[in-house]
Amino acid sequence: MPPADSSPYPLSHYDGQFCLKPPMMMWLAILYLSRGVTLPLIIALGQFSGVDSRAADTVRELWSADELAPSAIAALVLYALWRRVPSASRGVRWIWSNGRVVLAVAAIVDLGMLLIGMGRIGEPTDQSIGLAAAGIVDAYFLAYVLAARRIRDTFAEFPTPLEITRR
Repeated sequence: MPPADSSPYPLSHYDGQFCLKPPMMMWLAILYLSRGVTLPLIIALGQFSGVDSRAADTVRELWSADELAPSAIAALVLYALWRRVPSASRGVRWIWSNGRVVLAVAAIVDLGMLLIGMGRIGEPTDQSIGLAAAGIVDAYFLAYVLAARRIRDTFAEFPTPLEITRR
């Protein structure tokens, strides 16, 4: 059923299932927070499609094993976003309905890992500046995920299960 006339969002913000589409900033937050999982996939796809090895090496330098824990957490939301269909399982629906908390936890864990990394470096270097910039991005996405009404509203909606629509 289409969104009510009292909806604060225009009809173009809804998908074919009449659920709010994730905004671009939410996509960026999910992709950024899941980079430890998605960067290796991008490297593999790039090598498969014939991307220059120097480009692959540059992307490889951006990846760190320290990113795996927060990225695995955020990748759950990426998976739920991909599986946001009426036939989705209860697990996917649970992940989606708790997506704000999952992304917030991923951002907090990522911030913690960055702080630990900065503590290992000691003196300010180019690497510590990069870690500080990544920490600022994490803090921004954490604030965005927790404060944005659109995020809250998007995670509150999921397509109606098939068994309910058949009745």
